[in-house]
Amino acid sequence: MKNLTLMGLLLCLMACSDKNEIKPNELTDINRTGAVNVKWKKKLDKADKAYGYRLVPAFIKGQIFVATQSGKVLSLDAVTGAQNWQQELNIEISAGPGVSETVLAVASPEGEVLVLDLDTGATLWRTQVTSEVLSPPVIDRNKVVVRTQDGRVYGFDIQSGQRDWIFDTNIPNLTLRGNSTPIARGGRLYVGFDNGKVAALNIDDGSVTWVQDVVNNQGKTEIDRIADIDGDIDVVATDLYIASAADKTMSVATESGRVLWSQDLGSVTGVTVSRRSLYLTDNASVVHQLNRADGSKGWAQAAMQHRSLSRPSFYLGDLLVADFEGYVHVLDGDSGEIMSRFRAGNDAFYHAPLVIGDVAYSYNIDGTLTAFSYQE
Repeated sequence: MKNLTLMGLLLCLMACSDKNEIKPNELTDINRTGAVNVKWKKKLDKADKAYGYRLVPAFIKGQIFVATQSGKVLSLDAVTGAQNWQQELNIEISAGPGVSETVLAVASPEGEVLVLDLDTGATLWRTQVTSEVLSPPVIDRNKVVVRTQDGRVYGFDIQSGQRDWIFDTNIPNLTLRGNSTPIARGGRLYVGFDNGKVAALNIDDGSVTWVQDVVNNQGKTEIDRIADIDGDIDVVATDLYIASAADKTMSVATESGRVLWSQDLGSVTGVTVSRRSLYLTDNASVVHQLNRADGSKGWAQAAMQHRSLSRPSFYLGDLLVADFEGYVHVLDGDSGEIMSRFRAGNDAFYHAPLVIGDVAYSYNIDGTLTAFSYQE
């Protein structure tokens, strides 16, 4: 399968007809309000050529679980960063960990899936899927769900590792490198695909509740028809929120897949939803606020254009976004004003900061795992 491995290449193909180089905005001085407090840092193995990999820290039972590209999986105390256990799996890890109360799961670019005991890190079972895995496995209702780069979704029994079901969809020849992480709610699994379709599956048996073509690009070339849903999706009550690389963000009814509203803004990193607002970082790294009810536009923050910003993370009413140079920026959730920033590491991040209560956790590709808080 052909893949565009760098977002910069997509932007150049779609927006730079004069072939001028797109340069990231330089950071300028800001009127800082409040303070970032780094609670602890841990230096793990640096990654190499990890484009599209999602090694996203996961939190459960007072612990942070994290994986390295080099094959290590660690359990750390979320408050202190002290290590509980570490396992060396002797494989390259490209996605995970996904966690439940009893197990965690990671996957490799070769399609190998490993499930470990949450308390000890001992390997419980391993299996093989058909292609590269670029999004963390999802564990819910005694199923380990794995989404692969070739458009398949697998459901495995959490105890035995037996494959219980598989869902398959056709994807285009030309797609962006990366996959959105499925989201499980109320016995259903919602999955966005590279062809612009969204599926709602029964997590127990993989049966289809609905499949909708919510992003339907009709361009003349393969570039024009890119419609990947690669970023994080979210569910609030009976509404599903989705963003596509094809300059579309929308709300979809979870019961039917019917589009409730659509806005001409796109994102490869996905959406974050609060009680009243939806936040996203568009394909030029402009951060936007939308009204969750109808998709109408609110504020936009364009000071950090082309800095490969992450999806915004919602933090106690404010927002955290991370950039390609290792900076985390704090934005006012009501106005979009940049209130503070700090440098967590010296490289880009695998994902948006993970927020647990009043503490956020960031993980740089250079192996820097940071726990921090912000107080105005």
